[in-house]
Amino acid sequence: VGADAVSHGATGKGNDQVRFEVSYYSLKPDIKVIAPWREWTMTSRTDMIQYAEKFGIPVPAAKRDEPPFSMDANLLHISYEGNALEDPWDAPSEDMFTRSVSPEK
Repeated sequence: VGADAVSHGATGKGNDQVRFEVSYYSLKPDIKVIAPWREWTMTSRTDMIQYAEKFGIPVPAAKRDEPPFSMDANLLHISYEGNALEDPWDAPSEDMFTRSVSPEK
């Protein structure tokens, strides 16, 4: 794998953290996993934005307000969740396509 540590943005609420970490450990059993939402004192989007600003990590303006969905991403995967996505008959917002393009394009 070539890495000593990896990180993910999954919260401690769901099973995303388990899926990410089992995948990491299957590739490198002794890898250090950093899980900020679970291990650090951040409890909100505001906390995360303040942390990013403190350390000079750019935060897009669109991420500063509460978006209609949340996104979890790593090198291999991206997933979305939120009220705007609950109805399967509603098409997703075009701004969700950050690593691909809409099938209509």
